[in-house]
Amino acid sequence: MVDDMRFERVYAAHGPAVLRYCAYSLGSRDRAEDVAAEVFARYLERGDRLDDERVEGWLIRVARNLCASQHRSITRDRKLAEAASRQMPSADTWSDPDWWELVREELGEAERLVVYLRAVEDRPFSDIARVTGKGQSAVKMTFYRAAEKLRSRYEREFATLRSAVPGGVGSEQ
Repeated sequence: MVDDMRFERVYAAHGPAVLRYCAYSLGSRDRAEDVAAEVFARYLERGDRLDDERVEGWLIRVARNLCASQHRSITRDRKLAEAASRQMPSADTWSDPDWWELVREELGEAERLVVYLRAVEDRPFSDIARVTGKGQSAVKMTFYRAAEKLRSRYEREFATLRSAVPGGVGSEQ
């Protein structure tokens, strides 16, 4: 653990450079501040093993790794959200009581809450994470998996309905 005097000295000398690097890398001041704070939290825990000549390189290397991790997380989350939104039915489906029956049969309580908050109330994943007490990535994954379950079940139900109705949509005449 780094003592307070050394931490203050290192932060004063290198904090602005680490923040600039993070802001440049992430393109967002808010995310940059979060990542820079994490860099210095790690320095506070492990920096006592470093001599003064190696501190700046270590800080930038940690910042680079954390920024790369942020990029991967953002990309993964965006792809996950796009995939889930493609699997959700149209807005008019949500007013159909039969659809809600299917939702109740297919999904657990936690999944229903996430689906409701995202698909019906159109809340952002960060808000849903706060409400549910889960991480944002976990909420996105829950939403994606629930959407996949619903899409799969909806397609099965619709296929059964089409084949059962003579002359119905998709049936041979």
